[in-house]
Amino acid sequence: MTHPRTSVLARSAPAVVCTLLVLAVSGLALIGSETTQRTATQMLVMGVIAVGTYIFVGNSGVLSFGHVVFVAVGAYVTALTTIPHNLKQALLPALPGWLAALELSLPEALLISGLLSLLLGAVFSLVILRLDGMAAGIASLALLISVNVVISNWDAVTRGSQGIVGIPADLTIGATVPWLIGAIAVALAYQLSRSGFRLRASREDPVAAAALGVRIRRDRSIAFVISAFVCGVGGGLYAHFLGALTPGDVYLQLTLLTLLMLIVGGIRSLSGAVIGTVFISVLAELLRRIEAGGDVGPLELAPHPGIQQLILALTLLLTLLLRPGGITSGRELGLPLLGSLGGRRRSPQT
Repeated sequence: MTHPRTSVLARSAPAVVCTLLVLAVSGLALIGSETTQRTATQMLVMGVIAVGTYIFVGNSGVLSFGHVVFVAVGAYVTALTTIPHNLKQALLPALPGWLAALELSLPEALLISGLLSLLLGAVFSLVILRLDGMAAGIASLALLISVNVVISNWDAVTRGSQGIVGIPADLTIGATVPWLIGAIAVALAYQLSRSGFRLRASREDPVAAAALGVRIRRDRSIAFVISAFVCGVGGGLYAHFLGALTPGDVYLQLTLLTLLMLIVGGIRSLSGAVIGTVFISVLAELLRRIEAGGDVGPLELAPHPGIQQLILALTLLLTLLLRPGGITSGRELGLPLLGSLGGRRRSPQT
């Protein structure tokens, strides 16, 4: 019989591997230039958003184009609650008095952003999760468009298309790493929960799962609200990374980038979400430097406008054609030592 403690370690191996990868990349970035550190910070923020999206999409198999809605909610709530009081009054004179006077620390603002996103996710799940498959994906896209229209025209609170400026751009690698590790831990905890197992069963065969008594809509709703919470936290981090926020920052481009990371890494595994984020972030930064031209190491390159979007699109296309399961093929990465221990520990009676 497998020792319980060893079994827990073996099942936690994907989170351990992901955490070690995040710490290794972050550590390397800390000894690099200021530009490298900023790129790494952006990668960590995108990691929180990608892992948050994975919690629902990866476990349910339902492709969602609307999770950036919760990123947008988190970003604007965090911005409105962390901008200095005097600047907020000047930028948003029509803001309600209690909100204009509110000034929170970043951790407090992130938790509030996550909770508000969770509540919004609970409301939206009542509508979106009545649908299945592509219909649910299209409904989530309609939700994203609708919320973006509201943000773009709510001048009293969001300044509309002018955007919000003056957000403290104080995000660092050290401040972001704990939030990504926390997101990984939340994703693993749900993945190992009974609801997570039932939801993955419905992903593989919804008819058989329903016949066995799995309440698919309920388990999808649980994953949806947890996913919304993590994406809301990621949105708050994103606002503090940018320092200024417009409706376009939390719209289609961010949606496509998040899905690109998940698909390339492996949309059905937590390891894939993290590895895809690291891979695409590094690739996008290299392509950005090539696109801008100048000196790239020992090479001197001419500017190549548009090459970043072109190569990223080709990366997605080649992944779908040659490796549909992504880099990880939908499997979790584990530590061999933990896996072997999980199989060797047996009681004397066996």
